Amino acid sequence: MEALKVVDPALLGLSSEQLAALVPYFWILGATLLCMILSVSRVIPAKWSVFGVGIAGIFFAILSSAGQITMHRTDLFGGMMVADGYSAFFNILFLGAAGLSIFSSLKYLDKEGLQYPEYYVLLLFSTIGMMLMASTLDLISIFIALEIMSLSVYILVGFRRNDRRSNEAAMKYFILGAAASAILLYGTALLYGSTGTFLITDILAKITTTPSLTTPVFHLGAWLVITGFLFKIASVPFHMWMPDVYEGAPTPITGFMTTGIKAASFAAFVRVFIALGYGKDLEAAVQGRLHDVLWVLALATMLIGNLIALTQTNLKRMLAYSSIAHTGYLLVGMIAAPGSEAGFAPVVMYLASYTIMNLGAFAILSILSGKGDTGLNLHDLSGLAKRHPWLSFSMAVFLFSMAGIPPTAGFASKYYLLYSAIQAGEVWLVVLAVLCSAIAVYYYLRVIVYMYMRESQTEGGAINITPALGAFAVAMMVAMTLQIGILPSKMIAITKRVVAKI
Repeated sequence: MEALKVVDPALLGLSSEQLAALVPYFWILGATLLCMILSVSRVIPAKWSVFGVGIAGIFFAILSSAGQITMHRTDLFGGMMVADGYSAFFNILFLGAAGLSIFSSLKYLDKEGLQYPEYYVLLLFSTIGMMLMASTLDLISIFIALEIMSLSVYILVGFRRNDRRSNEAAMKYFILGAAASAILLYGTALLYGSTGTFLITDILAKITTTPSLTTPVFHLGAWLVITGFLFKIASVPFHMWMPDVYEGAPTPITGFMTTGIKAASFAAFVRVFIALGYGKDLEAAVQGRLHDVLWVLALATMLIGNLIALTQTNLKRMLAYSSIAHTGYLLVGMIAAPGSEAGFAPVVMYLASYTIMNLGAFAILSILSGKGDTGLNLHDLSGLAKRHPWLSFSMAVFLFSMAGIPPTAGFASKYYLLYSAIQAGEVWLVVLAVLCSAIAVYYYLRVIVYMYMRESQTEGGAINITPALGAFAVAMMVAMTLQIGILPSKMIAITKRVVAKI
C-alpha cells in the first residue's frame, strides 16, 4: 500500500528552495532547544536568558515567514508538508500570539511566584505544533502536530500547581482533549481505509475522479474527523470544556489558547474541509449534509455563546463564551466560502482580527489580575478609567472590536465575512448572525459602563505596568486593531492572496 511504503531516500535530501522554506521552523525549533539548555544553566539567570532567546527566535521566525507570504508553493517531504502563503500567514499569526503572550507573562509569573523557564519552553513547543498544523497535508502529521500543540497546553493550563481550579481545568482539558484526539485519529483510519491514502490532496483527487469511493465508511470517517475539529474550535455542542478551562488557566495562557489554538485548528480544518470535497460537484460526497449540519451548528454556537455570556460576571468566563460565539461567526464563513468570490479569505481575516483583539483583552486582564487570578469580576473594573485611563481606553477598543463596532478590526472583518455569506446565498444565516451580534453588544458595553460610569469599590492608585513590556504589548495590539479597522483593504488583499491556492 502506497502510504505504508518505505520513504524513498531521495526524499530525505532537501533542495536549497526547500531548506529556505523551512527556515521559520528552524528558528523557532532552535530557540526552543537553546531555551531548554539555558533553563538548567547556572551562569546566566534563566528568567532573562530564556525570555530573551525565546523572543529573539520568534522575531527572526516572523521575519522569515513574512518573506514567504508571496512565495510560490513548495512541497516538502514527498507532499506531506507544504510551504505557501497560507502557511506563512498563519505562522506569523501564531508567532505573534506567542511573542505577545510571553510579554504578558513576564510580570504575571513574578506576581504568581511561578517564574520557571519551563513555562516559556512549553509555550514555544506549542507554537511549533501550531505552525505544523497550518502546513501539513497528511492526516497523521496533522494529528501529531495537534498533539505537540495540545500536550504543551495541557501542562500550561495546570501551571499553577497549588491552585485547585487550575488543576481541575488541566484535568478536564486533558480528558476531553484526549477523547477528541481519539475520535480524530479513528476517523483518519477510516478515511485511509476508504481511499488508501493519508494525504488530504490525494483524498480530494480520488473522490473527485472516483465518486464510488465515498462509501459509508468514508462518510463515517469524514464525520469523525470533522467532529474532532469541532471540539478543538469549541463549537456547540462540543464547547463544554472551554469556560472552566479558560477560567482555571493562568490568564496569559487563556489568551494564548483562545487565539493560537483556535487559529491553528481552523487553519488545519480549512485544508481538511476542502479535501473532503465540500463545494465540489460530487453526487455522493459528504458536503450536502455537511452544509445543513454546519448551518445548524453555526446558529447554535452564535446563539448559545452570546446568551450565556450575558449572565457572566467573571471576565474570563465571559470572554470564553464570547469566544464560542466567535466560533459560530467563523463557521458562517466556512459554510459560505465555496459560494462566494472571496472564498476562505474572510475566515482568515476574521481569525487574524480575532487573534489581535483577544490577545489585547487578555493582556490587560493579566495586568489587572491579583494573585491567583483574583480581581477579574465585573465589579472589579468599576472606576478603572479614573485609576488608569490608558488601560481603560485600550480595553474599550478591544471590546468595541469584539462587538463589531467601527472603526475597528472586528467591524471590518465581520462585515467582510457576512458580505461573503450573502454572496453565497446564506441570507437567513446572516440575518441571524447580525441579531446574535446585537446580543453581544450588550455584555461588551456593560464592561465599558463599569470602567467609565461606575465608582470604584476599592481603594488604590494607578496600576503599575512594566513600561517596556506590558505597555508595549497592549499598545501594539491597539494600533493593529485600529489600523485594520480604518484601512482594511491591505489585509483583505493579503488574505485573498494567501488563500488563492490552498
